[in-house]
Amino acid sequence: MMDTGLLVFAAAFAALMLACLARWALAVRALRNEARAEYGGRRRDRPASVAGVSEASFIALYVQSFQPRWALYAAIATGAALLVTPAALVGVASVYELIWRAAGAPEWGGQIGYVYQFSLFFGTIAIWAAIAGVVARVFWRRAPEPWSFALARARGEPIPEETGWRSRPKWARRVRTASDKNAGDDDVTGP
Repeated sequence: MMDTGLLVFAAAFAALMLACLARWALAVRALRNEARAEYGGRRRDRPASVAGVSEASFIALYVQSFQPRWALYAAIATGAALLVTPAALVGVASVYELIWRAAGAPEWGGQIGYVYQFSLFFGTIAIWAAIAGVVARVFWRRAPEPWSFALARARGEPIPEETGWRSRPKWARRVRTASDKNAGDDDVTGP
């Protein structure tokens, strides 16, 4: 028989996942309508800004640039955690059992003690953290380029090269690196 608390917790996770998916879907729908209006306005007022870009590709770029990706990835992470949690509980309990028996099965460390509960709780949290880490890594790796760059690329224009970090002000203290020492950088002041 399943514990009622686990069922309530699973239902809360499922509700959070569905709420995030609904938020994302409603935002994408609104963005599509907004993109159609934006494309029409640009065709009328500034035709050079959408020259060579079809309405379908403009809408796709607009939605890709401005959609609430966090809601989609939060739903993915929550769904993955919901699916993995039963296996995680069984796996953590099995590993605990192996370690407990290898340690000589002390009486204080059985499956009804605080050590067992501690291991279950933090083992499950560690697995959820791993899921969150993987989803966060994918979230940042798949981040779309800025809207102005995406639109310029769709028009066939070259994208300006990024200069990287802004240059350090003259008044700022600098750390002398090996390349600075070799380059004879004399304007570096000491502490």
